Amino acid sequence: MKNTNFHIPSAMAEIGSASREDIQRTARVAGLRDFNTPTLEAVERRRMQLWATALLLLAAVSLVLVSVTLEFGVTLPAWLRPRILQSGLVVLVLLFAGYAVEKEIQLRRLTRLLIAERVLTASLTNRLREISFLVEAGKALNLNLDLQGVLDTIRRCVVDLLQCRESSIMMVHADDRLRCVTGDSRKTIQFGEGLAGRVANSREPLLVTGKFFDTKRSDDTDTETSPHSVMCVPLIHRDVLLGVLQVDAAREREYTQHDLRALSLFAEQAASAIANAQLYEEQRLTASRSAYQALHDTLTSLPNRVYFLDRLEQALECQQFSDEKVALLFIDIDDFKDINDSLGHFAGDEVLMELGRRMRSCLRATDTAARLGGDEFAVLEEGIHCAGDAVATAERLHERLSEPFYTSIQEDPIGLSVSVGIALEGAGGKTGTELLRNANTAMRNAKRSEKNGTTVVFDDHVKIGAFDKIDLESELHRALERREFELTYQPIFSLESGQIVALEALVRWRHPERGVMPASAFIGIAEQSGLIGDIDRWVFARACEAVHGLVNEAYPALDIHLNLLPSRLGDPQTANDLGDALGVSGIDPQRVVLEVSENAALTAIHKSRTTFNEFKALGIRIALDDFGTGYSSLTYLNRFPVDVIKIHRLFVSGITESLGEADLAKAIINLGMSLNISVIAQGIERKEQLSRLQQMECPFAQGTYLSEPMLFESLDKLLQSPGTISFLHSRASTVA
Repeated sequence: MKNTNFHIPSAMAEIGSASREDIQRTARVAGLRDFNTPTLEAVERRRMQLWATALLLLAAVSLVLVSVTLEFGVTLPAWLRPRILQSGLVVLVLLFAGYAVEKEIQLRRLTRLLIAERVLTASLTNRLREISFLVEAGKALNLNLDLQGVLDTIRRCVVDLLQCRESSIMMVHADDRLRCVTGDSRKTIQFGEGLAGRVANSREPLLVTGKFFDTKRSDDTDTETSPHSVMCVPLIHRDVLLGVLQVDAAREREYTQHDLRALSLFAEQAASAIANAQLYEEQRLTASRSAYQALHDTLTSLPNRVYFLDRLEQALECQQFSDEKVALLFIDIDDFKDINDSLGHFAGDEVLMELGRRMRSCLRATDTAARLGGDEFAVLEEGIHCAGDAVATAERLHERLSEPFYTSIQEDPIGLSVSVGIALEGAGGKTGTELLRNANTAMRNAKRSEKNGTTVVFDDHVKIGAFDKIDLESELHRALERREFELTYQPIFSLESGQIVALEALVRWRHPERGVMPASAFIGIAEQSGLIGDIDRWVFARACEAVHGLVNEAYPALDIHLNLLPSRLGDPQTANDLGDALGVSGIDPQRVVLEVSENAALTAIHKSRTTFNEFKALGIRIALDDFGTGYSSLTYLNRFPVDVIKIHRLFVSGITESLGEADLAKAIINLGMSLNISVIAQGIERKEQLSRLQQMECPFAQGTYLSEPMLFESLDKLLQSPGTISFLHSRASTVA
């Protein structure tokens, strides 16, 4: 222990030149020949023996002389006069007295030496007690790694060491302030203020005795209650000031320099213990942060895949003996790559962080949301009874996540949709790995649907579809070579003249074994396998060539509408493929209308503008499909080079039942007319819908009530029919 014995030489100096040899030599002179370790009690007994012996000897001599003289009548010689005899007796007495005095002096000197030794022994005992206490205190401090526990231990040890009335510890707070960290008070003082502040400035221990009043101490209310003696020592570890330890003496006690030295020694140990506790706290916090980061996503602060899978296994284990079930929702952002490509990864990260916050806001406290990686998320639901509960959660997520997102990169909102796959414990798997895999499979099926923002629950059909996906992907490679794809065309009518003004080209696959498959059944697989570009090139070339040949007196110029997937919107090869199709077919580019879904355009707004400008440079017109579902849709009509808008079928389907949807449809029609943009109402399935649109003066319409999609060979008969819609529909019975 550092410097724990520095006070022992000081204590030894108190004995002066006296030593153990001096004491033993003096004892022998005093007649204590058998004493190896003289004591005060032995000296007192020797003194009594000495004086008793001297008196007895004098009495004996006197008695002998008197007895002899009286008994025998001894006559003294003439030369021995009585005065001489008296003088002799006096000398004899003086000799005895001198001997006794000399022994008394020796005994007194020995007494002083023994008293000095006893004082030294008591002093050394006290110091050894302090050393022992400091050692034990050091052990207690070093065994405690909790900072608050160390501070409490320091205060208890100070009370035991110095029997103080009160002690306080003030730690360095900021660069020039001290803050009390013990007791109820949490006051702060500047360096240089009060006793503690002066010690912090000087870094030297301070002892104050006598009644005083420290204005910086909250417990000093008046001079009557203030302590008579106070010590302050700095807490320094490796030349770094950690704080100040202040000790108030108990009533009627005054501390000495020795007490200050003892407290300084203790302060060294206390500072070391505090530094160790602070280091432990930092390491514990670092380890806690490391453990948190190992189990959580650093961007969204959601649990990561490792944490989620562990939580999933625990939930499955807990539900074994319960009627309730566990559901897993696998969530993937539709076309999220477009955001990163157009706005950059920083904007994409902002969207992901906001998405994580929104997910937590619409889930129960018992649900667990996690980011699995990239744009894939998952939700664990416990305590549900059927798939409908999980579907309801998915609907809440769709509603919350469909609200516009904003980033610091641009002021314009970003529209998002997510595809959700649900796997329920039991039918969807029994282990966590199975549930996650099957929920992912259901999510892939949702992505292959015709529209974004779809939810699919895993079942046997989805399972079969997952196995078929591998076969379909290999068969798609052969479909182009075998010319198994074909185009159907759905007419677009003018509601004013009843004439067909345009055709929308729709691709389908006439599979030799599976029969006719709509685009929704294979387009998703084509995107994932990289075949979508080849299919689009075939569709562009075949549709432009076919419509260019449909020229007669009744329809000298029909427009052709081509659909463009969101994944192809940012592909620079798309404009090249369209240019090649225009050049080979010879069709007027103004007759080609490229349909892009509104959500896809809004999701990647900057990229959409660039791509649209490339299309416009070719002379192609642009149509926003499913218009009205994106947030702030009307804001973009004057920003995009849009020529046509197609009202979403949701508004058309409720146009006769809902006054609100009818008003929205009417507002879109009027807006299009005012901006000189063509408006097409799609999804007309009933006569009432058609009549209502005619009342609204909607210029163009499309739907199965007017005409089903048909093969090219069936178009000639349809085009030769009279120009009224009612008669046309009755005649349009030849469908593919």
